Amino acid sequence: MSHVQTTEADELALKASIQPVDIDYASIRATKKQATVFGAPKRKLHRRRLLKNAIVILRLYRTPGRVLRILNSIRKRRNAIAGGNNVYKVVSIGQRHFWRINIPAWESPLFDAFLSSELHRLEPHHQKSHRLTLTYLAITKKCPLKCEHCFEWDNLNQKEKISSANIHTMIENLQSIGTTNIAFTGGEPMLRVQEITHAVQKYNDRSAFWIITSGFNFTEENAANLKAAGLTGVVVSIDHHDPHQHDVFRRTEGSYRDALTAVKFSIDNDFVTAISTCITKANATREYLDEFMRFARDLGVGFVQFLEPQPVGHYAMKNVMLKPDQLNLLEEVFLSYNQEESYRDFPIIVYHGYYQRRVGCMASGNRMVYVDTNGDFMKCPFCHEKSGSLLDENFETTIDEMNTESCSSFGSFG
Repeated sequence: MSHVQTTEADELALKASIQPVDIDYASIRATKKQATVFGAPKRKLHRRRLLKNAIVILRLYRTPGRVLRILNSIRKRRNAIAGGNNVYKVVSIGQRHFWRINIPAWESPLFDAFLSSELHRLEPHHQKSHRLTLTYLAITKKCPLKCEHCFEWDNLNQKEKISSANIHTMIENLQSIGTTNIAFTGGEPMLRVQEITHAVQKYNDRSAFWIITSGFNFTEENAANLKAAGLTGVVVSIDHHDPHQHDVFRRTEGSYRDALTAVKFSIDNDFVTAISTCITKANATREYLDEFMRFARDLGVGFVQFLEPQPVGHYAMKNVMLKPDQLNLLEEVFLSYNQEESYRDFPIIVYHGYYQRRVGCMASGNRMVYVDTNGDFMKCPFCHEKSGSLLDENFETTIDEMNTESCSSFGSFG
């Protein structure tokens, strides 16, 4: 049965029934942290990557005079996302270095493919490029949680539409046009962890794979199997640093413990590890955000993603959107933690709203699409207008049409 049947009285009763859970923190702390690299070591890494960028550009365009001009254009695009004149710090995981989730490591061959695609958007070249940087694949309607902000609320716990064969077909379709990153979501994707593991093992030579999870079923064994298969990263949803407040938001006792356990196993297996958090009106204060960032640093994650609440799914018809002064605060925190010396050892913040309001949106077939639990395209997780199916033969035409229409709120990223 879908969660949509619940009434406001049901919601209040459920929230009131959530009791604090005893947590053995010592057993669910990662054995290491994903450290940031800054200062001279970061500059050395950056110079090395810039040299590789120049070589890629020269190989594609064969004109030395164009290298500096194109490098400068790439820098401007990067800075529009980063919110500064440079990337102040990167995250070190093993021998790999990342400045953002869903962008490959600087050392990865996939980064060259990503760069080639960005260059093609600037000045078309002869080499085949990736059509998409990121696709979210919602592969299951099932979820044991009842999250306050769930955008798939109307579809939860209904009959599954996507089969194992469909998952493989969708990945093959995405890779046929070039897709740098594929992120499994839902529902709770870890309910289909065996199918994910098999798919990652089969297809990881052409795309980086991610899982977006509440932490449910992210066990030590499952993490190890995903590592062996070649998974790149894990994004764990944590919506409060306080255990009870998080469980109430997720309407599920023990969900905070599961989330921290997932963070531990993700970090211990050297997955790129991020926390994704929905900043509600109640939490859009400097005091709360500073406390949350200290919490994230203590957990050892490399990245924190800020999400703004949107009136879709379970939040439909509700006054949840942040006020202008609250958005300004999020931007202030985003810039300070990513650029200021005093925050150099904190996780890197990813905040889509910052660049969307300035230079446009990367979704709607521009660089990213969302595929829902029926296999249908949507412009993004928060824009619930279906636009054809990834399982159809003409799926690429659908992506092009979405891109032509662009994001109705922000327009297209250049």
